[in-house]
Order: sequence, then C-alpha cells, then structure tokens
Amino acid sequence: MSKDTDITSAREALEHLKTQPPKRGSPLMDLVRELAEDIRAAMLEGHTLTDIVAALNANRDADQQINPQTFRNYLQKARAEQGLAPVQPKRAQPTQTRPVKTNSKFVQPEPTARPHTRPDAHVARQIPTQKTNGRNMKGDL
Repeated sequence: MSKDTDITSAREALEHLKTQPPKRGSPLMDLVRELAEDIRAAMLEGHTLTDIVAALNANRDADQQINPQTFRNYLQKARAEQGLAPVQPKRAQPTQTRPVKTNSKFVQPEPTARPHTRPDAHVARQIPTQKTNGRNMKGDL
C-alpha cells in the first residue's frame, strides 16, 4: 500500500469511531466515581485505603474483589476528574542540609586515579631462576 492509501484508510477508520458511542471506564471505575466523597469522608475519620478496600470487598463476590492498587489508581483519577486534591499529596522535595563536619582522622582520603598500564608485549618478564649447580631438579634427597 502506498502512503496516501494508508492515511486515507486511517482517516476512514477514525470517522467510523466518531459514529459509535465511546466506551468509558469500567463498572469499578464508575463505582469509585460515585463513592469518591464517601471515601474521602471515611479517610477524614481516620480509615486507611486498605480498610476501605477491605470493607468494599466484604460485600462483593470472590470474582468481583477489588485490587487495592487498582482502587488507589481509580480513586486518584476520579478525584482529579472532580477537581479534588489527590488522596496523598506529592511528597515535598527534601531540603538541602548543611554538610556534616567530620573528624579528619576517621575520613580516608580518596584514592588518586592511576592510569591502567600494561607491560609491553615485546618485553620479556624477568623471572628469577633457581641455581641447580649441576644437580637434578629435585634437589638433595
């Protein structure tokens, strides 16, 4: 296919999508959207998200259980859609602290960088030899 026909067929596919109703979210996302204010009220009373998920799962079938991480993600998205602050605000950047004074006798100096050297391949390595003085290699027995 040529580039023009690819673009034309892609545009036709997008036009076809415009005629269909959008598929939005899941039933769980819809549930979290509806309960966002109630969840916020429970959190203000001191309940954790884990407690809230456990309470919601107590009334659901085994195949309908809510994963806590999915619940957190859906709650964050629902709160953003409603213009509410996130459940847990973003963590503040750590403040810059002064360097700690240390006693110099306990601090080791950093090693200096030495270039890696290799002996030249053409220079033979000097290995001390044993003097045998005409004896066999086993030495005196």
